[in-house]
Amino acid sequence: MSMYRQLWLSILVSALLALFASLFASLLNARGYLEKELAMKNRDNAVALALALSRSDTDANDVVVAATALFNSGHYELVRVTDPIGKVLVDHVSMDTDAGAPAWFVDLLPIRSFPGTAQISGGWTPLGSITLMSRSQFAYRSLWRTAMTMTASVFAAGLLGGVLVSLVLRRIRRPLEAVIDQARAITEHRFITIPEPDVPEMKQLAAAMNDTVSRLRQQFEDDALRYESLRRDANYDPLTGLANRTFFLASLDHALEAEDSLFGALAIIRIPHLDRINREQGREIADDLLRRVGRAIGELAPYCVGTYAGRLTGADFGLLMPAGCDSAGLMDDLMARLVEAVEPMVERNAEVDIGYGDFMRGEKPTRLLARVDAAVAWAQSSGGNKVCQAAVDDEPELPATAAEWRSALRYALHDSHALKLVHHSIHINSDPTTHRECPLRIKVREDGEWLPAARFLPLAERLGLVQELDLAALALALDELDADTGLGGLWVNLSARSIADTEFRRQMMALLEQHPEGRHRLWLEVPETGGLRRLAALRDLARDLKPLGCHLGLEHYGHHFNQIGLLYDLGLDFLKVDSGFIHGIDQNPGNQAFLSGLCEIAHRIGIQVYAEGVETEAELDKLVDLGFDGVTGVAVREV
Repeated sequence: MSMYRQLWLSILVSALLALFASLFASLLNARGYLEKELAMKNRDNAVALALALSRSDTDANDVVVAATALFNSGHYELVRVTDPIGKVLVDHVSMDTDAGAPAWFVDLLPIRSFPGTAQISGGWTPLGSITLMSRSQFAYRSLWRTAMTMTASVFAAGLLGGVLVSLVLRRIRRPLEAVIDQARAITEHRFITIPEPDVPEMKQLAAAMNDTVSRLRQQFEDDALRYESLRRDANYDPLTGLANRTFFLASLDHALEAEDSLFGALAIIRIPHLDRINREQGREIADDLLRRVGRAIGELAPYCVGTYAGRLTGADFGLLMPAGCDSAGLMDDLMARLVEAVEPMVERNAEVDIGYGDFMRGEKPTRLLARVDAAVAWAQSSGGNKVCQAAVDDEPELPATAAEWRSALRYALHDSHALKLVHHSIHINSDPTTHRECPLRIKVREDGEWLPAARFLPLAERLGLVQELDLAALALALDELDADTGLGGLWVNLSARSIADTEFRRQMMALLEQHPEGRHRLWLEVPETGGLRRLAALRDLARDLKPLGCHLGLEHYGHHFNQIGLLYDLGLDFLKVDSGFIHGIDQNPGNQAFLSGLCEIAHRIGIQVYAEGVETEAELDKLVDLGFDGVTGVAVREV
């Protein structure tokens, strides 16, 4: 029973007990009054009748006749006359059983009727004595009417009191519920403030909780600014603001190895005569040229969402592009921007060359860089300010057009043998049970090979089929959890486009409702970039999943650390730090300081932190020292 209902009932019961006690006391007082009145009436009537009969010509027969007539009037329960020697002359007792009130009431509040007695004489000769006792029926009837009236009044007062109590408690209930919602939100890792209510006690409580949340948020934001500075110093080139060589190459390694990587093409942009410009024109001119080129490359991201740029060497820049992006068109547009950027310095021999090429998951980074570098060299040999596409390694035969891809994806969705989840180990420090990452793989034809997400996901998003693929992956994971109760958890990727789709969320919740035993061991991951771009949907999904026991978090986290303040009211359970920050962490003091701070901030608001792509035992040991809650990657097999 809720506290509000208990309080309401306790106040109402207390009021009714007080009223019923008052009713009972009033009835006792009324009964005493009626008993006294009956006694006085009996005495007065006996005296009056005795005086009326006390005449000189009155004899015993007259007394008998008068007494009998008095009893026959029906107002007396007892009429008795005795002569002077005690002989009973008249003894009439009423046999009427009507008490004037219900029997239980008569038993509960019996009225004592005391008889009245007086002497009768004829002149100076005593004739005897008369005893009268009026019927108590009238007293009971009066007392019963009083009880009914007072009971009705008590219930009316109780009803009115209940209404007043409800109004008062309603005034208290709203701010109390607001405080409870705030406390519940904190347990769900959502740190929110509420308006301070008018009720003084609730106002003090709300003010104290708001102050605590505000202090925590301010400290959180101060720490975030400090660690964001560490992140940029450790991973970004101070001159151009793009990723430095180490960080970019770590991201390239992840793009080539990760099941769910969305990157599919690499470009290298080179300033071929930078050394001569630096030598002849000075370092300031060379730095200005680098800044112009870096700015042009960085401004390309809005035209193809998901592009990622870095500075590889003094004169070389790298650019990772999503698999679904029009690489040729994007490179032509980039070249136009770069030519415009270096135009003021053309007389100083400033020019740029671009080489680019598609890649597949599993290709060696050295092989890919060599292919694209050869394309840059070819562009440079063609006269400068040129774009050249790298030679393409042999690829498995895949659909070519959008229509072919749609047909192939439909085939996979409708053939139970064309979809499967692959397992990768996850080590969680506080949980000895087995956890597995489960990326989805598909076949686009019966005799085809299993394709990783990087090969089909960009096309599925473009064709509007990613929601169906995500639902299929969820169904496979839930069936597996139901079949194997020993699994500690399965981690499943969800597209940011899916969580923003209302119909997808409805179908997803219906699917989870059908698996009450397995859903609390389901861990759902949304990419950081897409999730933060759809904050409202991410927040709604987190609140929907909390009652079901599912876990929700962001994967590939860290590139948008400057937006960590947005995590305050999302209610996320975990973050998975991108492998670009993890690669070589045992030898990178800058990233060590940043990741240690990230763990500290996340743990402060109840969010667990995991690492992606851990490759060596040295990295694993360092991550444990930094405070990570768990790891994924090749090194997990060594745990």
